[in-house]
Amino acid sequence: MQKKPFIYIASLRRTGGTVLSEALTMLPYSFILREPNLGKNKFRIQENDYTLFLQFGIDLKAFKQKYLNEEDNSLINALKSQIIPNLTPHIHQLGVKEIHHRGWQNYYQVFEDIRFILTARDPRDIYVSIYYRKKQGKGSWKKELTPETLSTHLNNEFNRQLEMVEQANCIKVKYEELCTNTEIYQKIKTFLESEIPDTGAIGRFNAANVKRKDEYELHGNIITDKRVHRWQQEPDKRLVAEATKIIDLMPHYCDFWGYKK
Repeated sequence: MQKKPFIYIASLRRTGGTVLSEALTMLPYSFILREPNLGKNKFRIQENDYTLFLQFGIDLKAFKQKYLNEEDNSLINALKSQIIPNLTPHIHQLGVKEIHHRGWQNYYQVFEDIRFILTARDPRDIYVSIYYRKKQGKGSWKKELTPETLSTHLNNEFNRQLEMVEQANCIKVKYEELCTNTEIYQKIKTFLESEIPDTGAIGRFNAANVKRKDEYELHGNIITDKRVHRWQQEPDKRLVAEATKIIDLMPHYCDFWGYKK
């Protein structure tokens, strides 16, 4: 059985979840699976993770094939009973980072000790960030991007964050704090009972992903504040107006997280 708490990074898109998952990935101390979608009884396997786990004698693709269609929660139950015990000599603490949280309760029901890290960001910056990634043909946002479509999506996922706050052991982390407050990372590690002596493999995912090379060139292997309050430096007035509108469409989110016009 895993002695350390299971980690669930409950991110909204473009709120620093990837860099946080990297910061919390350092062998043998801990490892974060990025957006595996296990809560929905699916398993999205990153090729680098597959290769790494093979070194530990664990075939994630065979695991997925064996447990995928057995029953609801079968993958998470098998993760706990089959994979984690075999990982313990190699990885002391395991977790996931998700941006779609339907089914988060399935993790909560399986792991007796699970710690949730909720991430957020100024929604104006989220809007600007997604706008440019979509314009460049990058990222996973496939819908038309408007203040209405994005706010609907973010509000839905935020409501699931609120469910976590009501039911589970959570810590709140704003993107702006993560990028500017040097003490917040230590606070996160303490909350997780993490043994990581330093920050983990920051930049590893961006460096290996051709669609994120521009982000790696901007930030490198450290957490920076270069994209904090991005909307304030945006020269496109039309884009700023659209980004500003989203504040009015997310009043509960902004009140909860402390974002103001």
